[in-house]
Amino acid sequence: MRNLIRIAAVTLLSVFALSGCVTSQESNVSEADETTTASTESDQAESTEEIAPELVEDVEPAPEWTQSESPADVEICKVIDGQSPAARATEEGRMVEGKRARGNIGFPLSPVSLPISEDSNFIAAMVSFDDAPPTDLTPEGYLRPQLEKIEQWGDFWSQGKLNFNFQMVDEWVNIPVNHEDYPVKRELPFAERQGNANEIIKMIAAALPPDLDYENLDGVMVHWSPEIEHFTGDLGLQGFEGIALPFPGGEKEVFFWSGNTWWYETTGAMTADIKAEYTWSFWIYLMLDSMGLHNHGPGNGWPSGLQQMQVEANGEHSGSIIGWDEFKLGWTDDSQVHCLDPASITEPNEFLLTPREISGGERRLAVVPFEDQGALVVESRRPIGWSDTWTAEKSGLIAYFVDTELDIERVDSFTQGGCGNNPDQPKWAYYLYKDGFNGDCREFSNIFIREGEKLTFQSVQIELVHSSDQLDYVRVTNLDD
Repeated sequence: MRNLIRIAAVTLLSVFALSGCVTSQESNVSEADETTTASTESDQAESTEEIAPELVEDVEPAPEWTQSESPADVEICKVIDGQSPAARATEEGRMVEGKRARGNIGFPLSPVSLPISEDSNFIAAMVSFDDAPPTDLTPEGYLRPQLEKIEQWGDFWSQGKLNFNFQMVDEWVNIPVNHEDYPVKRELPFAERQGNANEIIKMIAAALPPDLDYENLDGVMVHWSPEIEHFTGDLGLQGFEGIALPFPGGEKEVFFWSGNTWWYETTGAMTADIKAEYTWSFWIYLMLDSMGLHNHGPGNGWPSGLQQMQVEANGEHSGSIIGWDEFKLGWTDDSQVHCLDPASITEPNEFLLTPREISGGERRLAVVPFEDQGALVVESRRPIGWSDTWTAEKSGLIAYFVDTELDIERVDSFTQGGCGNNPDQPKWAYYLYKDGFNGDCREFSNIFIREGEKLTFQSVQIELVHSSDQLDYVRVTNLDD
């Protein structure tokens, strides 16, 4: 009954179609990029007729820069979260000093219930009920490719620091009850719907095959029969609620999550088939929530990354994780962060930034900390690799502000994507726009800072001096200095 999956480390230079991952060649940022200027020559005409020369567009060569030292120590850019020390040290949702802990936006990472490094161990199963029977999909044909994609994602974005491992149950697991008798609906009181969810989760745990590794188990992920019309809410446990699950190997408290009816029905242009194709993206999003992250920003609902949008929208999707969150998880090496404390920018600072869709790189992220406020974060992005469904103009720098002092008890998961912050609906992070921008702030493509453009935030000005396939050449100036 067990089918244990663990792929070898993927070759990061391979290019996959949409159902696989796409990665791009690792850049060597210690050498300056060079762009060849195209030229053409007109053939000599033997006739006396004059031939006009062919016009050629000049291409600016890359500046002859080498990577500069980070002007400030990276510890300064690990901006401490504004909650009390006691709230910072506990899980999101716990009551601390009479107030709900909102989960850390800044450092350190909130306590987690899933591994963020080394090996993780999950069980993945397809589950049906007497009134929601199995479909023709099989774990081998449908679920295995989704799990392999998750493993590839973990290898790439953690830079080899986290290995997702899945034990796949190779047959449908049928729970011999009617799911209608255990409704999990949003309109029900929390205690009732969560109580029903806990009963279903316990039934699933007890029905799993006995020959799986339960001793090292971290979590269970479930794909439902599409006829689960009475599960309009998610069935989930973070793994610290005190709910012991009766596995064949003994009782154990672990992470458990699944989707709701939305993931199995067509809603507008998002067909059920499209949603099924992105199960890998949705499951990663769910797991990141138990790795101490908030998701839903910046750009909630935009295809800028799977934390903001888990399914292809209007033909576009990105499997990226937010650079700030990758930094918090420890997946970005300290040496890959260009830390720019405003006080340290006594003259224009120039550095090379590797697009996040490309493996490795000397610098993957730039951070400008602002004391008692938060951090300005700058990423380089390209429509390749895990973002290969983006259209070509979505290329260059993106910048966003992370509000580590956000004074709310619950981060809103329904904030709008663009147009900066909204005091009526505060965002934990929001995109910033280039200087002089007067376009539609609701359009995703308008967040990009392209070659020759600048963005000014408070006293700090970010300029994209040159952009090549593999590097962005960035200049940062403190206008107050």
